[in-house]
Amino acid sequence: MNTRDYLEAKSFDGYKFFGAHKKDKGYIFRLLAPNTSEAYIIGDFTNWERQAMRKYSTGVFSITIDQAKIGDAYQFIMKDGDREEKKIDPFAKSINYIEKTAVICDDTFKYRNRQIRTEAKNILQVFLGSLFKTKEKSADEIFKSIIDHVKENNYDTILLMPVNEYQNYKSMGYAPMNLFSYSNRYGDLVSFRQFIDLAHKNKIKVLVELDIGEFDPDSMGLINFDGNNIYNYPYDDILYNYHGSINFDLSRPLSQSYVQSAVDYYLKEYKVDGIYFPAIENILYWQGDKNRGINKEASEFLSKLNTHIKKSKALSLASFSGEYKNDIDFDMVFDNKTKACINMLKDDPMKRDHYKNFIIDLINKATDKNLLGFSYVDSFLNEASLAMKMYSNDKKLEQLKTLFTFLYSLKSPKMLFMGDDSGDLKTFSVYNKFDFKIFENNVEDFNTFYKDITDLFIKENCLSDEDSEVALLDVEGYSLYAYKRTYKKDSFLVVINFTDIDYKIESPYDLEEIINTEDLKYKGSGNINGSLNKGDSINIMPFGSAIFRIK
Repeated sequence: MNTRDYLEAKSFDGYKFFGAHKKDKGYIFRLLAPNTSEAYIIGDFTNWERQAMRKYSTGVFSITIDQAKIGDAYQFIMKDGDREEKKIDPFAKSINYIEKTAVICDDTFKYRNRQIRTEAKNILQVFLGSLFKTKEKSADEIFKSIIDHVKENNYDTILLMPVNEYQNYKSMGYAPMNLFSYSNRYGDLVSFRQFIDLAHKNKIKVLVELDIGEFDPDSMGLINFDGNNIYNYPYDDILYNYHGSINFDLSRPLSQSYVQSAVDYYLKEYKVDGIYFPAIENILYWQGDKNRGINKEASEFLSKLNTHIKKSKALSLASFSGEYKNDIDFDMVFDNKTKACINMLKDDPMKRDHYKNFIIDLINKATDKNLLGFSYVDSFLNEASLAMKMYSNDKKLEQLKTLFTFLYSLKSPKMLFMGDDSGDLKTFSVYNKFDFKIFENNVEDFNTFYKDITDLFIKENCLSDEDSEVALLDVEGYSLYAYKRTYKKDSFLVVINFTDIDYKIESPYDLEEIINTEDLKYKGSGNINGSLNKGDSINIMPFGSAIFRIK
């Protein structure tokens, strides 16, 4: 690493230099603190007695400790005049969040499988915290259960919510203690690397959420790091965000190099296939508020990160609260487009026609840049899972099947949060353990439907290819929609009924039914269509939907 480049925001490889690095004997520790006159290290290897670090003109401090070994905890002490404070290593790969120490860890692992350079079509969002609540399984068994579920349910991509160390369990990993640590809640680093390698062996991409907009406010963390705000704003009105976390000041050169290095670390060292930046509205706008104006320097920095990620042949994704209309060229953006679908299906069926313009826009305007679906927020907001949010007491899964038929017939990549693909009828909680095979309700029939609809989506270019076409058909009906999906010479007809009324519509084509939510194998009524000739009646049951191949 070139230290001057790092100081000038030109570096993407700070992790190769800063932090703790193995030598033939012991470890060398390097710290960047240009505004501190003295720095010391304390740890298990010094019996927690301070040892002075050597300072260089660039603001780098370093020391080699022959006795340092894997498992040793340590802290830095920075002193300038009367000011003295202890800090956790910003580049620590492991943190004991209770003791507020960095920990030397073994992360050596030789990957056998390459990263996957294809687009993501069907993404499963995973919160490791709930999976690792179980005491019956090892880390390797838990990671394997994710891969097994992904394969069985036709996902091609795993999106891991933040894996950096964090203090507040309710934060789910957002507002991390630093950007390089791997949470010790989720097993060790070697198990994590083995998981990524196993995913690649099974042709599954792994994406990781990296929260670069905020960090933990703990005084031993990144805030006021060397007494001069390397990573955060100096002004109180923008120092804290509305959640009480500290905003990264992405206009500062050292902050930029730090974040750039974290992105590169995940791509090069963990071999992930892409980075997902959550809640980018908090980066693009001052305090996430559009009315306060665009944070121009942070916006330009996001573009710079995207350029680097794409040069690395990886995917760059983001989530945005609201409708995303910015011109930063992410591969995909998950915004609020599909949240209105939940509001519609929570409402009385007689009111759903009020959403007609919104539904038509989704059908006509969805693209391969729109990541559509439902995230973890949709599964715990208002203390109700996605299935629980559906209207009525006894028709929830019928409506969820039709919602998924609609979702997987739109022209876009998709994302779901774990549990929603099985129609789980219990509230997701960060405090409860989660198992892909254990649910409180009998939902096997729903999961059979989900596997069928996603298999159709993945295999049929009419539904999943970015060059496929969409044509809305004019049909009479209250909250009833029909549209044609075409790719080259193949065409499908999709019929969606969001109401509690059954419909008969005249078929405009010769048809062969491929999937119907009323199929008996999905615990439906059995009222399906089969083969139809042009002019025959297509029967669509209340809250029902079907997809046909046009002959």
